[in-house]
Amino acid sequence: MPSFLPAPGAELPSVCIKMKLPRRLLIGLSGGADSVALAWLLLQKRQEIELTAVHVNHGLRGEASDGDEAFVRDLCEGWQLPLEVYRAQPPENPGEDWARQVRYGFYRDAMEKHRADAIALAHHRDDQAETLMLHLLRGTGLAGLAGMAQDSEVLGVRVIRPVLDCSRQQLREVLQTAGLSWREDASNLDTHYLRNALRQEALPLLEQLAPGASRRMAAAASILREDEELLEHLAREALGEADSYLPIARLEKMHPGLRRRVLRLWWQRYMGASLEERSLSHRQTEALAALVDAPAGSKCNLPEECHGYRGWTHLHLLGRAAADIRVTMRLEAGTRETGDGRTCQALPGPLVQECRLRTRQPGDWIRPFGQEGRQSMQDYFTNRRVDAPFRDAVPLLCRGSEVLLAAGVGAGGIPAVDVTEENVMLRWMGDMPWMKK
Repeated sequence: MPSFLPAPGAELPSVCIKMKLPRRLLIGLSGGADSVALAWLLLQKRQEIELTAVHVNHGLRGEASDGDEAFVRDLCEGWQLPLEVYRAQPPENPGEDWARQVRYGFYRDAMEKHRADAIALAHHRDDQAETLMLHLLRGTGLAGLAGMAQDSEVLGVRVIRPVLDCSRQQLREVLQTAGLSWREDASNLDTHYLRNALRQEALPLLEQLAPGASRRMAAAASILREDEELLEHLAREALGEADSYLPIARLEKMHPGLRRRVLRLWWQRYMGASLEERSLSHRQTEALAALVDAPAGSKCNLPEECHGYRGWTHLHLLGRAAADIRVTMRLEAGTRETGDGRTCQALPGPLVQECRLRTRQPGDWIRPFGQEGRQSMQDYFTNRRVDAPFRDAVPLLCRGSEVLLAAGVGAGGIPAVDVTEENVMLRWMGDMPWMKK
């Protein structure tokens, strides 16, 4: 078996890892030059860290993929480096997104199995320059121009990039100094792919025209990343704890640039962790932002069967089933309070026994508290500016077709309560997006 350890007395390369490394670390080891160089550099810190390699065989290149796996197994055996190998079953028409999702799914599994703090990937300075150019050519904002971070969370995995400040050439020098070989992926030479064309043709030309171009582009990305992190922090502060709805008045006061960021972040939060990396496009963001100045009832379509809705006082994201709006009723005995009619209300005990808790039905009506006459629930909700998408989700305390209480909206014709007698306090519990806040 060949030895993969550097020869005794070999000169150490000038490349060194400057970032502080977590104690338990995985490394994504594909067998390519960059990942082999990073693995070798991390092995020099074996006394400081617990290192485990992770190899994902995507099964996309047949015998070549199996050859990569065999190479990585031999490499790790020679290094006495623990290795986890995952083999994927590609679908009929796999794409880059499929491969990435599968890969990070395996990374999450390995992180949990080894209780690792992070996984190290071998992205370097030239990769950063390629990423910046790729995003620029596809059309991007500041987040895209900021490129990759040295320490970030990707699809639920903490990813560190210890050699992000090193060039591709420097990593080749590491391999040369250590006498290491690696595997070449022939698909990386196919310039039909834009990233490969940038790597093989555009960047070499830029280096010829302006030596050091890749280094300066990576430096620009680093500067922009600091600005991006600051603006993202401000957007999170401005968004606060909002879930499915935002006050129009708050959005109106925001600078348009901050408003767009808040809306993108808001959509990501609403859609959940599975879409934490996906963002609204510029066109979709503008459509959502336009609702701030639109008439009540206006809508816009958004990805993942979601849409924005402009209510009377709030902007809403809709897409979850109405059943996801969970409001419960709690009864408390012996109250001396009267309640506010919206979130809580005192009721005579015997009256509660006559009532039903449900949502609206045809023919329902209410006698609004403090007013004469009665109104249909349609008119009542309209007068109270309950946004249309939620009217069928509002819990109602009813006696026949008469509505006595509408959760978060108001009270109907409730009999007078004698605070000296035994009454019950009804409280509505849960999120009620139709309430004005």
